[in-house]
Amino acid sequence: MQISGIWAALPTPFLADGALDLAGIAANAVHCRDALGLDGVFCHGLMGEGWSLSLAERQAALEALLAGAAGALKVGVVVNHHALAESIDLARHAARAGAHHIVLMRPAGLFGPEEHLAYARAVSDAAAIPAVLFDGEAAGWAPATIRALAAEGRLIGVKCTRDFDAIIAVRAAVGDVVPVCDPYEGHALANLLRFGVRTLYADPEPYLFQTAARRDVAALLTATDPGAAAALFAAMEPLRIVYQRWILEPLRRGRAPCAALKHWCARIGMAAGPVRAPLRPLAPEEARALDVALDAAGVSPPG
Repeated sequence: MQISGIWAALPTPFLADGALDLAGIAANAVHCRDALGLDGVFCHGLMGEGWSLSLAERQAALEALLAGAAGALKVGVVVNHHALAESIDLARHAARAGAHHIVLMRPAGLFGPEEHLAYARAVSDAAAIPAVLFDGEAAGWAPATIRALAAEGRLIGVKCTRDFDAIIAVRAAVGDVVPVCDPYEGHALANLLRFGVRTLYADPEPYLFQTAARRDVAALLTATDPGAAAALFAAMEPLRIVYQRWILEPLRRGRAPCAALKHWCARIGMAAGPVRAPLRPLAPEEARALDVALDAAGVSPPG
């Protein structure tokens, strides 16, 4: 089994008082499943403010997401915690609850490849379901570690958030044993035409860029004619410009873009709510600027 199709990183909606919006979590899953036809979603990463959730909240949120997915939408879940025992508990809960896979980030701390491998094996053994490794510039996995885990049948993919050339290098190093997924929709056309990649294990783009009436990301990834694929890619450029300014640029400066993401989600009718401290909501002038940008890109509120 290998990761395939279109996946998106979901936000975690909160109520006005800061509590989990469990109904909103389920509703977002239904939207991704029925309106957008996504293959899967994953939760509790940076976009999902996973750092802000207690262990009990992480479990409750996953259960609400799986209830909304109803088995037709696959669900992955980040299970990292600073304590290995808690990561193991979260991995076991993910398997019991019915998650499709766990997502493993490199453990925090001054560890080397041997410790990274031992950590991943321990959590994988506890989960007994496949894993996707999150491989970033500041928290990457050694190619030998990836190859070892893949050879043991533990991995179905690697989500690599480096720049395009670095992603290609990781793909060259380990792509013969496990799929290396480029999460950036902005790279999708090049990945399709150069490498024949039709999988997008993305961040928020699949639900920010698509509607029930226009599934352009899906159409791009299934296109067989290069000209048609290029036209679909070009049609999404106004959205891509907004995404670059409000989501990607903050990320590249080391800032969480969750407030802008949630504002955009609310604009398109998804459950969102406030961000959790120490994150701050958009200032009124920032919210107005984002709305103006979304207006210009043709993003209309539902209804």
